[in-house]
Amino acid sequence: MSDPLKLVIDGVIYQYQATGGISRLFTETLPRVCRLDEGVKITLLTTGSLSQQLPAHPRISNLRIPDLTPYLRPAALWRHLEERVKQTWLSLWIGSGRGKIWHSTYFTLPPAWKGLQVVTVADMIYERFRDLFTGAASDQFREQRKQCVLAADAVLCISEGTRRDVREFYQVNGERLHVVHLACSDFFRPLAAADLLQEGGSMPPFFLYVGSRAHYKNFQGLLTAYSKWRGRTDMRLLVVGPPWTSEEGRRLSGLGISGQVELVTDVRDEALCALYNQAAAFIYPSLYEGFGIPLLEAMACGCPVIASRIPTTEEIAGDCCIYFELDRRDSLIDAFDKAVSEGRDGAMAQAGLEHAGRFSWEKTAQGTLDVYRSLLQKGVL
Repeated sequence: MSDPLKLVIDGVIYQYQATGGISRLFTETLPRVCRLDEGVKITLLTTGSLSQQLPAHPRISNLRIPDLTPYLRPAALWRHLEERVKQTWLSLWIGSGRGKIWHSTYFTLPPAWKGLQVVTVADMIYERFRDLFTGAASDQFREQRKQCVLAADAVLCISEGTRRDVREFYQVNGERLHVVHLACSDFFRPLAAADLLQEGGSMPPFFLYVGSRAHYKNFQGLLTAYSKWRGRTDMRLLVVGPPWTSEEGRRLSGLGISGQVELVTDVRDEALCALYNQAAAFIYPSLYEGFGIPLLEAMACGCPVIASRIPTTEEIAGDCCIYFELDRRDSLIDAFDKAVSEGRDGAMAQAGLEHAGRFSWEKTAQGTLDVYRSLLQKGVL
């Protein structure tokens, strides 16, 4: 039997996030870490109501810490003492941490902790695009994340690109930085014709965009290129994500493409898999990414990928997608033409299907476990 490995996971992300990449990372890996190593025991801390279901395994226990906020009244009286009281309250529940590893799902520091600390960094968007994340709340988050990273005995980076950014912004010793790639669900796969019929049947030709449309995602750049592409009359742009903002609606009208860009919201995984299976290409035009799970989802479904040439995408997708250059005005338009010309049965799409299979949540869990165990082997617990 393996030596005992006691992990304390602060599950704050399950209170803040109903869906998302960070919570998916922990949901996918924690049960697998337990299955890989019978010596692992995980205590998952939560406070208050949850926005989604917690990861489940016989050796994952949920410690629900009562929320003091409703009792700290009147608020004006407790304002300056609230954080100190909550930290003391938390320390009473979690203990000193001796012989344990603390791993927060979203950058929290344990009070008076005598054990080890591990932190996962997905990206450095707040630091790389400071002009987009301004104000006191953003400044506080940047400082909180920095303190967590500097205090950590090991930092898990989801890509080599993220590792480089952490070193650049925090000057962290490289020995503490570990690259552990993410993956996509096995659910994303090529579908048979009968399965596609179950999900609504065949659709007119379309390019597919999935996810957030924040500035660094370069969605506006995609719309501009699409509006100038002569082939758009025969190829819709299907967008999966939140409802249009009023500004986006005006943008679509101004570009004259309102009738050719369609938005769908609240798409479950089954329907998303079917869209990947039918799209002429999946488009990933980001200026910056920490990893890029949608890249793997698309490739795992045999869908051709058009992507901006940025370091992380090259790291994750390799030579299995059609790249365009962000500094060349017509490069994305050329990529549209190339994707249509090669089609879904082209060599690149087939290579992407095989490439996506190299990533798995089992590998992510094993890489995470290796970092935990390395700390134990160094005798630092």
